[in-house]
Amino acid sequence: MSQKTIVRVDRLSVPLSIGVLDHERRAQQTVVISIDMQVNIPDRPSEEGQDYVSYAPIVEYLIALSNGGRHIDLVEELADEIFDVLFSDIRVERVSVSVIKPEIFSQAAGVGVVIERDNPAISMK
Repeated sequence: MSQKTIVRVDRLSVPLSIGVLDHERRAQQTVVISIDMQVNIPDRPSEEGQDYVSYAPIVEYLIALSNGGRHIDLVEELADEIFDVLFSDIRVERVSVSVIKPEIFSQAAGVGVVIERDNPAISMK
């Protein structure tokens, strides 16, 4: 037996060089990322942990991306990268990614995108 489980990264805040405007290319800005991964794991995962889908690799990837200094034009591009990393694990069936830029408008808590996708490797079966 297996169960559907949501593995969540909730409001990871990282500085990134992101955006198409000139001032966004000159300085990093805060980006807040939330991820929900629907995974398929056994009802009783092993104590050794090999049945778990860890949130650590994607958090480490995003921190390394922040530290790397590469510029990304669109929040959608960042979401695409996140999907690529997560869907390399066949146990990740569906993902919702939220990429928010909280400093764009003072009148809003943030602006950005929420994108949901199914793992193409699973949907092709």
